Amino acid sequence: MSRPAGIEDSTPSATASSTERNVDVVRRMIADLNAHNLSGVLASYDDAMEWLDLPMEKPILGKRAVGAFLAELLNAFPDLRYEPLLIVGDEDRVVVRFEMHGTHRATYAGLPATGKLITIPSVSVITLRSGKIVSDHCYFDIATILRQVGLMPSLQATFSPPGRAVLWLAVKRRQVAATAAVALLSGLLARAIRGRRR
Repeated sequence: MSRPAGIEDSTPSATASSTERNVDVVRRMIADLNAHNLSGVLASYDDAMEWLDLPMEKPILGKRAVGAFLAELLNAFPDLRYEPLLIVGDEDRVVVRFEMHGTHRATYAGLPATGKLITIPSVSVITLRSGKIVSDHCYFDIATILRQVGLMPSLQATFSPPGRAVLWLAVKRRQVAATAAVALLSGLLARAIRGRRR
C-alpha cells in the first residue's frame, strides 16, 4: 500500500532503534554507578574500554583498569551521585550533560580528603559498539574542583585588585625577575667599575 504524497513513514528506523538501545545502555550504566554497583557498571563496558577525563590528561585503558579507577573514585567519594541533565543519542554516540556530586572523604589523585562537598558540571561523549560502551570522554573544568576543595581562590577574589596583581606577577614573574636581575647586575658592575677608578 502506498502512502499519500507528503506523508512520511512513522515506523522507527534501524538507526532510531540502535540509538534508543544505546541510550538505554548509558541510562542503565548511570543507574548502576549511582547505586555504586561496580559490577553492573562494568557489564556495560567493552573489554577494550577507554575512559578519558580530559583535564586529567591521560586515558585509562581496558575494563579492568577502568574498574580500578572507579573503585578509587567511589572510595574517595562514598556518596558519589551522577545527575543526568540531558541525554542525546545519535547512532553509536550518546552525549550526557550531567553534574557529579560527592563528598571528598579519602585521598584521590594524590589529594588528601578535604571533607568538602563538590559539584562538577560535566559533559561525556560516549561511544558504543554492539551494545557496549567502548569509550567515555568526559569534559569538565578542573579549576571548579580546585576552588571547591579550597586549593584555588574564588573567581571574585581572583578578579579583585589584589587578585589581579597576583595574576600579573604570576604571568610576568620571569620578566620581572629578569629585569630585577639585570638591574642588580648593572648596579654591581657599576660599583665594581667605580671601585677600580679609585
